[in-house]
Amino acid sequence: MSAPTRISIDTVHAPVYHVPSASSTLDVAAHLLADTATPTPHLTTVIADSQSAGRGRLGRSWVTPPGQALLASTIVSLPASLPTEALGWLLHACALAVRDALSERLTPLGHAITLKWPNDVLVDGQRKICGMLAQLAPASSPFTTCVILGYGINIAQPAGTMPTAQATSLFAQDDTHAGEDPTGVSHQLLAAILAGLDARIRALIAHGDAASSGLHAEAEAALPLIGTRIVLASPTDAHGTPALEGLATGLAPSGALLLRTDDGCTHQIDAGDVLTTGTPLTPVHDTKEKRANN
Repeated sequence: MSAPTRISIDTVHAPVYHVPSASSTLDVAAHLLADTATPTPHLTTVIADSQSAGRGRLGRSWVTPPGQALLASTIVSLPASLPTEALGWLLHACALAVRDALSERLTPLGHAITLKWPNDVLVDGQRKICGMLAQLAPASSPFTTCVILGYGINIAQPAGTMPTAQATSLFAQDDTHAGEDPTGVSHQLLAAILAGLDARIRALIAHGDAASSGLHAEAEAALPLIGTRIVLASPTDAHGTPALEGLATGLAPSGALLLRTDDGCTHQIDAGDVLTTGTPLTPVHDTKEKRANN
């Protein structure tokens, strides 16, 4: 792994460290956080030109060619006194910040940016342009809780070169500037994402919970699946076998998805893959769903 170099990006005040290549920016951010000689205040961010073992949700991995994506991990530092439930809203805050940043570029081109629970950003409700992940990290102070938010946004990949037919990029969606200057566009996006993330986290800290800060309502409104019938696969099933079906009724105080099944029970879902809607299925009870209080 190359040594991180601190760089300057317009309007970004927190430290930004760049590495030409890395196995994962999450790993680099965790290493920096553990290095007491390196300043890593709130919103310190690591970006890489390429990564060879980027991690997605459920342990999935992907490889990104050099210079074609914004590959970033941001260290979020929260007061340890903040309720634990607040941590579940950081991924929602990140997703909303990414949505807003991408909307600034793609909405004028006629595209809609939507969120897919739990961690994807889609173009026109179909093509994935960004994925993200959150992981707890050891804090340098007993008064602080640290979470690393990792996110990857496809910037300059031409249409037809993505690893799956469901993936897309800014360039593939007619953002020609993204193809001409992917580094510049990546830095602009990063600045917008960090500003949006910072505003939501500040409100969360100031109010103490997602409902009072407005984040709860904003996140629910941004998820098209709320109020619809969905089918979920178990979070540990790599084959995507349908495991639970019901009505997505909203988000729990912890940020988890609330799913009401046909037997009237409401389950609190922390992870899983949303499949298609279909005929009622028999719930599989050995998954990680938890009963929520109604």
